[in-house]
Amino acid sequence: MTAFDTSRIEVGPGTLYAAPLGTTEPTSVSGAWPAGWVQLGYTDAGSTFSFQLTTSPVPVEEELFPAKIVTTGATASLAFALAELTRQNLLLVLNAGITSLVDDTTGTSATDSSVWAEMPEAGTEKRIMLGWDAIPKGGTTADTDTLSRLIARQCIQSGNLSIPRRKGPNKAVYNATFSLEKPSDSQPFRFWFPPQM
Repeated sequence: MTAFDTSRIEVGPGTLYAAPLGTTEPTSVSGAWPAGWVQLGYTDAGSTFSFQLTTSPVPVEEELFPAKIVTTGATASLAFALAELTRQNLLLVLNAGITSLVDDTTGTSATDSSVWAEMPEAGTEKRIMLGWDAIPKGGTTADTDTLSRLIARQCIQSGNLSIPRRKGPNKAVYNATFSLEKPSDSQPFRFWFPPQM
């Protein structure tokens, strides 16, 4: 791998996906996403993946610097603001699940067929899987030099859901921050890269 390669510089928001827990994951950096993954549509400003390792120093009396640093915890999250104000996207950020309209959180009016959505009962929140692909909306593997993917295997929306309403060109969005949990049989997230990366 060469020291300088402009094809490794990534730009653009990519594409966000969501799926129910247990959905088949992509097994490479290219190709179609498996059945069950749903695109979340437009965002306000893309997405941000965050990872934070927490540590603690182990001091000894004879040294100014710690004798070692031990890991005490870790957190990761994926934050974004969905610009498509659909019922399914609202259910997603209310932790009511994805791809299926969950019982007791949605329904239809007998008057005019309008639909409604509300949060699930406390303790019945649905965890989901999230995915991010560097390939932009409408793109294919052949359209982009740099490919990468992120799979977040078990997530719950733990942020402050806000829906700003403002004048002019300022659009309303569903702001959300999904925190990653540790699945029982895998690491919380996986990144995919092309062979040359």
